[in-house]
Amino acid sequence: MMGYEVKARTMAAECTCLRARKAARSLTKVYDDLLRPLAIEISQLGVLAALAHFGEDGAQIGNLADALGMDRTTLTRNLGPLEKASLIRVARAPTDARTRIVLLTRAGERAIEEAFPLWQAAQQRVHDSFGKGRAESIRSDLSDLVARLRVEPAKKPSRHRVRK
Repeated sequence: MMGYEVKARTMAAECTCLRARKAARSLTKVYDDLLRPLAIEISQLGVLAALAHFGEDGAQIGNLADALGMDRTTLTRNLGPLEKASLIRVARAPTDARTRIVLLTRAGERAIEEAFPLWQAAQQRVHDSFGKGRAESIRSDLSDLVARLRVEPAKKPSRHRVRK
């Protein structure tokens, strides 16, 4: 029987999720550092960019959460600072007052425009240090992984989760 130390080393060395999270933190730092002059983070820019895809009518919170691959609660928490900065507006849907929609403001549109050259610089830094072809291949592979994992239902764990 393996002791917890061996199991922990195995997880640290072989876990795809842990490695992806570590890579995500490194990438986030590159983008956040370059976006800092605009006082916006890459996670916020991602929300704005996803919202822009929905057009002038905005997006229902659930649809925006799905597009970003996050749960509604996390998205709602992340919308607060964007709304406070007047980059987005959260309103009731005209057809159903129970439904909230998220709208990109003109300030949000300008933020995307201003962030674009800084985002390009971050992209270039990643490409320069890793190789454009490899970066594009990884991006494609990650998109494929996300699509496949959405199709395959996750099995419920048999034990209780550790609460945060």
